[in-house]
Amino acid sequence: MLFDVINSSISDMVIHHIGSHSDNSENVYSQRPMSFSEDDSELPHLLKQFFFDSFREPSLYCFEDMDDSVAKMVASVFDNPSSFYENSRLFAASLYENSNHPNIKSGELYVAMFRDVRIFDQDVRCLGLFKSEHKDTFLKVYNQEDGLALGYDEGLDLKKLDKGCLIFDIEREKGFVVALLDKAAGKSEATFWKNDFLGLVTRMDNNFQTKEYMDLCKSFVTDIFRPSREEEPENGIERADQIDMLNRQVDFFKGTDIFDIDRFKEQVLGNNESICDVFDEHLAHFEEANDLELPKTFAISKEVVKKGAPKFKSVLKLDKNFHVYIHGNRDMIERSFDKEKRMHYYKIYFENEE
Repeated sequence: MLFDVINSSISDMVIHHIGSHSDNSENVYSQRPMSFSEDDSELPHLLKQFFFDSFREPSLYCFEDMDDSVAKMVASVFDNPSSFYENSRLFAASLYENSNHPNIKSGELYVAMFRDVRIFDQDVRCLGLFKSEHKDTFLKVYNQEDGLALGYDEGLDLKKLDKGCLIFDIEREKGFVVALLDKAAGKSEATFWKNDFLGLVTRMDNNFQTKEYMDLCKSFVTDIFRPSREEEPENGIERADQIDMLNRQVDFFKGTDIFDIDRFKEQVLGNNESICDVFDEHLAHFEEANDLELPKTFAISKEVVKKGAPKFKSVLKLDKNFHVYIHGNRDMIERSFDKEKRMHYYKIYFENEE
């Protein structure tokens, strides 16, 4: 992950129930923040697991407008820790007001302040806003006089946090640094957490730039640099060529610290003029479709590369009989056609067999 919580601790926490417009239920507010017994170290540990373990996406966000209500509440909590409870109620009220979609469920809002969360090589405070909407039924085994008995109850699965955000107390002038979680992403009701309630936009850092360029490169090979289909003119590109291009792209991102578009064209595209021209066209279409302008040079995020590399499949699938993994040296594999058998075949050169 982009942040480290091993040495972090919870300094303040409160839970409020968020009602639902669809069933006309109202918010229910806790009267005071939670307190943890000094003898109970397990509960804070479980809460940290519940709050943090679901965050996997390396993309970071920031507040689009620091004069927006939630952003101002966040700044107020960081500036005046004694306002934590008061602002937690304001967070809950704002969340309720922005939960207008009929599919948005009621649930619990957890507001927590953490100390000593490490990000960007520094230990900072972190304000967490989390919402749980789903409860699971679980069985309980307990003792009674004549043996064991079985019962059931409802509770939270520590691995199923529905929504969350972590707001790190750094780079306030840029809208803070925010990590986001939303299990409903892609559904019609999903935008309310990121857009309507929090007012976040993607942070244009090297994590974002690396992810976008990797998506661009993968779509270039998948959609453009591919074997021709039956109804298309023959383009001379074989599946092995396509896999070789994917491998060269991944090797470039793994082996280079600074992305430079000219070096990319030289090492990956071989400075082939026609391929470079098509890549430039694809880049222009990608930027237009995503309403962004990608830089020509930036520091590559190795965290993003590590997560994105497995999506670049280097498997040559031959009917349902063979899977050939191609990791490099395109010259060691040849494709041809057997006229007698009326079937295609590959010839593979190698030195050692294991």
